[in-house]
Amino acid sequence: MENPSNIIRSWGLQQNFQTTDGSINKLAPPPYRSIKSLFVQTWREDRLSTALDWDSKQFSVLLPESLRVISAAYLKVDLPAGIAYKAFPGLYVVKNIRVLSAGQECYNVNIADMLADYCSSLTNEEAKTFSDTYLGGTAQTTGARSVYIPFPTPNSAYMNRNGHDVAGHGILPCFTGNTRLELQVTLNPATFVANDPNNAPGSIAGDCSVMYHEVMMTQRDLERYSDLRGNYNIITRRLQDLSSGWQAYASANTEVSVILSSPQGVVTQLILFAVANDDNDHRLSAKDFVKATSIRVTADSIVQLNLDTADKCKIHLWTNGFIENEHFPNASRIAFAAHAGEDASHTYRGGYKMTLASNVVLAFSFAEPVKYRIVAAQLQRITCDNRGVFRATLE
Repeated sequence: MENPSNIIRSWGLQQNFQTTDGSINKLAPPPYRSIKSLFVQTWREDRLSTALDWDSKQFSVLLPESLRVISAAYLKVDLPAGIAYKAFPGLYVVKNIRVLSAGQECYNVNIADMLADYCSSLTNEEAKTFSDTYLGGTAQTTGARSVYIPFPTPNSAYMNRNGHDVAGHGILPCFTGNTRLELQVTLNPATFVANDPNNAPGSIAGDCSVMYHEVMMTQRDLERYSDLRGNYNIITRRLQDLSSGWQAYASANTEVSVILSSPQGVVTQLILFAVANDDNDHRLSAKDFVKATSIRVTADSIVQLNLDTADKCKIHLWTNGFIENEHFPNASRIAFAAHAGEDASHTYRGGYKMTLASNVVLAFSFAEPVKYRIVAAQLQRITCDNRGVFRATLE
């Protein structure tokens, strides 16, 4: 028999922890509530012109004037049958997407970096489901399939390490007057998605479209959320490449020092995307990252953070909340924000303004030859002014 009387008596000795009003009652059902604005989501598909094909550069997609409110937008690509594709072929279709407003660039996103970093914040089950749904599957297989590459719109849930987040930064208001948001898409060559580059898929011209997830609601709410000119103001992440593409790390266990160009704004972490060395970029992995054995940041000859062993690099990831899954290993990184890997992108956790130093040096080493890129994760504020022009600022 169980007699919890001693536990019950001990409650009187725990007053220091009972700081709330005791509003949680495990004996009563939770209150039944309603979300503030009811809505449903519907799909709209716009077929793109045949000008978009493998290796296309800066293909322009303008959000239709008839759109009002969307929660997400995707580039849908129908991959042909008869090809042995890499696992996760959706990672390799798009090289980058530029977001422009009134002809001016707001920000530029490396899609593989964005998706790999997002997917590494998922659990095994979430990563597999997301990959099977959006990225073409987790295994090297043949056969036709469709991949859905998320557009990095300002409100996108995939711009952050949010884990499985259906909300992201809410909606994107699409009524912007005479100014339309523009997405410029650059695709990789066909060899990037093929397991055998000598058997790459044929043309995808005419097999690409944009899928908009429209948010439908009452007319009153639609008018309220579709036009937020002068009121749209969110903070999200930007991944800024500081390396100008892949760089070679040839000598194992040899420390390399790189002088950083003092990126503007608040840097929450520096990420070392490193993969097994290969002379051909189309064979480089977009997700199988090699961990660094040491990372050190020095500003004006003063060491700021020093992870001088492989174990310290791993512990740094763990204590900052970077927990990988079996499909997407974490890239090595050095974090300047508190618990930078936790899935709370709406919370300021600190960072490093590198412009305070005249010289910032990142030193690192690996246990094997790799190709690497240094990427700064920065905070950016995205606003829409009264004219409907979107702007992204780092300061």
